[in-house]
Amino acid sequence: MKREEVANHLKAFDPEIYALLEEERQRQRYTLSLLPNMNAMSPYAKYLEGSILTNSIFDRNDETTGGGLHLAGIVRRRAMELFRADHAIVRLGNIAAASRVVFHALLKPGDCVLSFNMRKKDHIVGLSYTFENYGIDPATQQIEWGEVRAHAERVRPRLIIYSPVSYPRTIDYQILYEIAQSVDAYLWVDISHSVNLVAAGLIPSPIALADVVTFSTSESLRGPDGAVVLCKDDLVARMDAAVINTGHEALHMNHLAALGVVLREAGSDSFRTYAAQVLKNAEVLARALADHGASVLCGGTDTNLVLASAGPGIDVFEAAKAIGEIGIRAKLGNIPTMNAGLFLHALRLSTSNPTTRGLREEDMAYVGSLLAKPLTSILSPEEIAETREEITALVKDAPVFSEEWMGDSES
Repeated sequence: MKREEVANHLKAFDPEIYALLEEERQRQRYTLSLLPNMNAMSPYAKYLEGSILTNSIFDRNDETTGGGLHLAGIVRRRAMELFRADHAIVRLGNIAAASRVVFHALLKPGDCVLSFNMRKKDHIVGLSYTFENYGIDPATQQIEWGEVRAHAERVRPRLIIYSPVSYPRTIDYQILYEIAQSVDAYLWVDISHSVNLVAAGLIPSPIALADVVTFSTSESLRGPDGAVVLCKDDLVARMDAAVINTGHEALHMNHLAALGVVLREAGSDSFRTYAAQVLKNAEVLARALADHGASVLCGGTDTNLVLASAGPGIDVFEAAKAIGEIGIRAKLGNIPTMNAGLFLHALRLSTSNPTTRGLREEDMAYVGSLLAKPLTSILSPEEIAETREEITALVKDAPVFSEEWMGDSES
């Protein structure tokens, strides 16, 4: 049955679900998402996700699954080659599952974890570890490595985690590696929101130094829901055993195939061009926000992430509400600091999705000027409506996924 026919049958059979589908279609077309965890899926991956492969499950104990073992081998090899990793685990349903695999493999109950912004603590339900926080200095809004080193020496963690979902600057991973070595700790880096930039070689990669690197396979990689674990040779047996012991025995072949194709895309020239545009767009967005009076944390950005907050006299919570009303999807977050209990409030903005839709520097400068309005002044209902019309006019003809970013056929 053709796609259009299925849609017509669905509309008649389940109008409630069909209405939600149409509502989301309109929202994605007429609003602009700057959410770091939202991006359009590669058309190749989307095709494979909905293909006949969805009827087949790959089980590591079953060699009669129509090529499942061969497919898993292809995907694993592509991940290892793309990131120059010793080993890759590719059959995980989401980043939370990947995180629990890492915890089970590396730690014992009661072990201490030193985690940037307390990342991964929400993934240890039912597990028993002690978490210590490190973060940015609230005054400089940068990571003060001397403070991190001193804190590590005090608490002697078994594991140090760096997951910069709320830090837009790149770091020298050698420093973090040396800190981990000095206290005999494993080093785990999660690159989920910037994996596209690492794959393209545009920002530093932690893979040569970290014991474990993880990333989700949707958002910035433009793939299906899932996650990948990369690790050093000496941890392969423990990681593979943890995968089995945590129940990750099978995965639908459509997910594996979709992941395989986005890993191939991530090694293409068009993907590198895309990732470079993500960086250009982020730099322009940060500059435009600052030029129009909004507060930009950490002095700017080196990645796809921009942390923006309200200017003087503006309630950032009310500003965030107004931003939703003007047609920009963004989320206000609490940014932890090195001072316990002290948080900075900021919008975590990513240029990955706008770039996927084909927006470029001039568009992001315009978006920055519009986004700065509710961050620097209290908008009237008329001003909100007018600004929403401007956002709609900018994005209504932009594709969900621009064809210019389709992977090169010769790569």
